Amino acid sequence: MEQNERGVISEDLIFLDQEVTSQDEVLQIIVNNAQTNGYVTDKDKLYEAVKKREQEVPTAIGYSIAIPHGKTDAVSYPFISFLRTTEEIKWTEENEERVRLIFLIGVPNESENNLHLKFISQLSKKLLDQEFRTKLMAQTSSNGAFKQLNSIEI
Repeated sequence: MEQNERGVISEDLIFLDQEVTSQDEVLQIIVNNAQTNGYVTDKDKLYEAVKKREQEVPTAIGYSIAIPHGKTDAVSYPFISFLRTTEEIKWTEENEERVRLIFLIGVPNESENNLHLKFISQLSKKLLDQEFRTKLMAQTSSNGAFKQLNSIEI
């Protein structure tokens, strides 16, 4: 799989303390920036892929965390974006689950080694660790969050 020089996790796609109130706002911030930074050729296609996946099974996993993901040919390079909200937001209308830590994973259709599944698995294990979550909540810079997330083995 082709990767760009920045790798799967990039400081360009880390957003701390965003004042948002809905899943749609979170997804728009991420897909717009993914396109601006060259990870995505068509932000609307990625948005639609992520929303379709959310309708199948919401991706809030507890611990104030959601891991939305989309697989589409609009993704040029696989990426993981992280957005932390200032306040917990309701992730879906049908569910009371509230989140603050959102990890959006974008992968090309031709993702032969299921990178997104590997990362979801590794990230989920790390996020069960209270110390890891607390440290992520306390990060004050995107660089600090980038370094912490980059320590996850994929």
